[in-house]
Amino acid sequence: MCRLFLIAIPTFILAFPVLGAPVVVADTIAIVANEPITSIDLANEIALMKKRKGFKKEKRGLESQALDTLIGRAIISSIAREEAVIVSPERVQTQVQKEMDMRGILRQADFEKIVKRETGLSFDEYKEDMAQKIIAQQVMQLRVSVPNPTPSQVEEWYRQNKNRVGKKYNFRLIAIPVRGNELQVSNSMKAARAMAGNSIAGFTKAVAKYSTHSSKSRGGLLVDMRLDQIAQIDPMLAGAVNGTPVGTVSQVFVGAHGTYYIIRVESARAIGLDEIYDNVRAILYSQNEQQEYARWLKEQRKRIAIDIRLKDYKE
Repeated sequence: MCRLFLIAIPTFILAFPVLGAPVVVADTIAIVANEPITSIDLANEIALMKKRKGFKKEKRGLESQALDTLIGRAIISSIAREEAVIVSPERVQTQVQKEMDMRGILRQADFEKIVKRETGLSFDEYKEDMAQKIIAQQVMQLRVSVPNPTPSQVEEWYRQNKNRVGKKYNFRLIAIPVRGNELQVSNSMKAARAMAGNSIAGFTKAVAKYSTHSSKSRGGLLVDMRLDQIAQIDPMLAGAVNGTPVGTVSQVFVGAHGTYYIIRVESARAIGLDEIYDNVRAILYSQNEQQEYARWLKEQRKRIAIDIRLKDYKE
């Protein structure tokens, strides 16, 4: 096995391989409370930022943007050590399980696929990100006072965002997964669509004859489902429900997992404030927390010794 001899000097680390492997040079680009941030840290953070779905690049450049993230993380890490804040793998796994329970996901393998699709991150990266967030939240609880949103603020947010809150749908579906002869499935679904017509009676008759979904005993009916809940069954199904007018039947379409579907949307209603009050309150609290965190972090950057050595860094 190739052994590496490390020589630490103030501004960089050299790794000298015995067998002539490439020399790794990690420049120190910042020091936060005696904790170095290296060019390797920066490169890793930039790669992670690019992977994240929804990431927005700032005009000042990726390097400055990524370094600020690393500086903030180093500040949190420094204070976490002072406060003896430790987040164990078990604590992270508990949070993962909570996320799964909230979304009605039973298998972690399914959740890992959803994480990759929604965030762009691997599951290990997602868990590391979650660990960082838990540490930051615990430090915030110890060092920062976050105002709770008032009932009137929750109501005002709902009034302003009612159209964005979403709806709950009652709909019927015919579903046949492809497990062998796709042509046979396609022909069966064409026959089901012809039988369904545009009436409830026709649709339920087609459900009874053709559908293999667990809702078959209810005439294919699924009730009071949000689009995010429908997307857990199949994202393509959620899109079809959202795009099919109430009282009409869709054409045959193929879902993300190869299942053939036909749907009939029976009703759609706005989600009431009483149903999502706690969620809205959590959104507002999170906004308050982010504002207080940004203010507090700005103060900490003035208080804690920070030596930035990155060329062309822009605040």
